[in-house]
Amino acid sequence: MSTAERSLQPPLLFLGCLLLGVGLRYIHPLGLGLPSVVRLSLGALLLFLAALHGGWGLLTFKRMGTTPEPNGVASALLTSGPFRWTRNPLYLGLAILLACFGVLLDSAWTLCLTPVLVLLLDQLVIAREERRLRAQFGEAYEGYTRRVRRWL
Repeated sequence: MSTAERSLQPPLLFLGCLLLGVGLRYIHPLGLGLPSVVRLSLGALLLFLAALHGGWGLLTFKRMGTTPEPNGVASALLTSGPFRWTRNPLYLGLAILLACFGVLLDSAWTLCLTPVLVLLLDQLVIAREERRLRAQFGEAYEGYTRRVRRWL
């Protein structure tokens, strides 16, 4: 696989968005205006959802004996577990986790970077992964994309 075809590492995109949000928060604080109890409750819920999608997705990769590495070669087309309703549960988990940090840190900047992370993942990682999966699994993958949405 050429360097041009390789995807960026999703955790690095997440970390970049998180650090940018935290940096902007220190330069120009922009809070959410939510009471602490609401922020903590919402943050806990988002953390649970991020762990659910990401953790369950990783367990499904392991159970099926294939790699979650975006530049790796898939040995199976995953359509069970969280892959029944989203083709990208790990990336969804990262996006939810960024929103979680935005809420817990009381940072509108970080929260606003969540759609940016989704766009970056969608264009720089998922699009490339989908080309490889389409080439590898053909009609089985095409049918899967017709049944299951990319995000939700």
